[in-house]
Amino acid sequence: MNTEINTTDDSQEAVTPSARSQEWAVTFKSMSTTAVVLGATLLILSTLHPDLILRNNTPTGGDMGAHVWGPAYLRDVLLPHWKLTGWSMDWYAGLPVYRFYMVVPALAIVALNLILPYGIAFKIIVVAGLVAFPSCVYLMGRVSKLMYPLPELMVIGATMFVFDESFTIYGGNIASTMAGEFSHSIALAFAIVGLGFFARGLDDGKYRGWAALFIALSALSHGIVLLFVFGGAVLMVLLRLDKQRLKFGITTLSCAVFLSAFWVIPFLGGHAFMTDMKYGSEPGGGSFTSMWDMYFPLVTSLDVLLMVFALAGFVGSVMRRRFLGIWMGVYIVVLMIGVKVAQGGLPVIGLLWNPRILPFIYLLRYMLAAIGAYEVWLFVRRSLALQRRPLQLPPGATLNTGTSALWLVAVFSLIVLGVRYQSLPFGKITSNATSTSYGWGPLSFPSQRAFSDGWARWNFEGYEGKSTFGEYDGAVQAMKKLGKDPAHGCGHALWENSG
Repeated sequence: MNTEINTTDDSQEAVTPSARSQEWAVTFKSMSTTAVVLGATLLILSTLHPDLILRNNTPTGGDMGAHVWGPAYLRDVLLPHWKLTGWSMDWYAGLPVYRFYMVVPALAIVALNLILPYGIAFKIIVVAGLVAFPSCVYLMGRVSKLMYPLPELMVIGATMFVFDESFTIYGGNIASTMAGEFSHSIALAFAIVGLGFFARGLDDGKYRGWAALFIALSALSHGIVLLFVFGGAVLMVLLRLDKQRLKFGITTLSCAVFLSAFWVIPFLGGHAFMTDMKYGSEPGGGSFTSMWDMYFPLVTSLDVLLMVFALAGFVGSVMRRRFLGIWMGVYIVVLMIGVKVAQGGLPVIGLLWNPRILPFIYLLRYMLAAIGAYEVWLFVRRSLALQRRPLQLPPGATLNTGTSALWLVAVFSLIVLGVRYQSLPFGKITSNATSTSYGWGPLSFPSQRAFSDGWARWNFEGYEGKSTFGEYDGAVQAMKKLGKDPAHGCGHALWENSG
């Protein structure tokens, strides 16, 4: 008798094509998220020349060379005496150390210097805020419960902000960081995470401690970002004001104040002694000719594109009751008003160069525009579906819809960056009798190349990488020798302005 044995499990249902398609959609969604966040991180890191970051030398460039002294003084003088602030006689009649400048990034450098050479530790912390920024923005979107692909799109928008070269000192982007504003980019990364946790807490009461911690770290890392993060948190409370959320806001922000009070209160209390950099308020101070130029610093086509998408993102957020998008749109308007109000300084704080507010406007606009691109994509898709089937309701958003929008925005952004860095495949520079341009297929663009990667290279090659280092090092060694000579003492050597 022949007996057939059935080795299949009848309890398991056959995988249908639709189920298999859904599995692929979920898998591709995860792959897309990883590609965007990791890709943005690696793109920023590659621009900063990681090989030079890991070279043990003395960073220079912009104001960065001046910052090299501070953490070393903190390590060698202040911390051994259990102090975070103090007074140094290393410059003229002396200067306050970390009383009017942020101490947390310097502490991070000192901590990393325990295991790495000082120059490497310094450069790693310098770029830390920039490299971490895509992940911080993604965390903000995820923790505030934005649906896919909005956190990923915000990452793309934030990355475009990091590469924005319309400003070079106000803070947050690569150019400003290379100019010496690395504490600002670190503080902004903390602020984004803190505001994400704060938004989530207003929704369900969770993450109070994390929100307070990151807001405090942001405040301790840069005084200008302090205004942004506390102002943003207060606005969040006002936009969703009720008794429970007011209680959450007060307790969380009070905790953040207490955590940062040891430095922030003396900093604000001593504002009368802060150095006036003598920068004229804008417009009219030398950088801008109108408020319009301040709000819209890019070429007209990009400014229009950004504003159209940002408005679409705001309108879509209002219609869908998407709180984070609503908050970004309202905060942009508040900050734009703040740029005007701060022309004469701020009450209590006093000194504030009003262009320092601009990076926050630009960042929020980039992220809101990325959300707006998704809204426009959904609108176009539904419009086409209605044209094909006028009597049938158009399908809702699916994973594939979100993934398609995400990759469209990602590819477009890569093309923009490729044009700016003149690195597109088959792109070439062409010249004629009157002009030079960068061409890519039938398209032609201005020949001026982005400079952020070159600035990073200059900074991180260090003093040792410059052709005149031998002369400089000889002068330093001669001064060191004279300082140790009892016949000459160790008095100050000051640069004399003969101009």
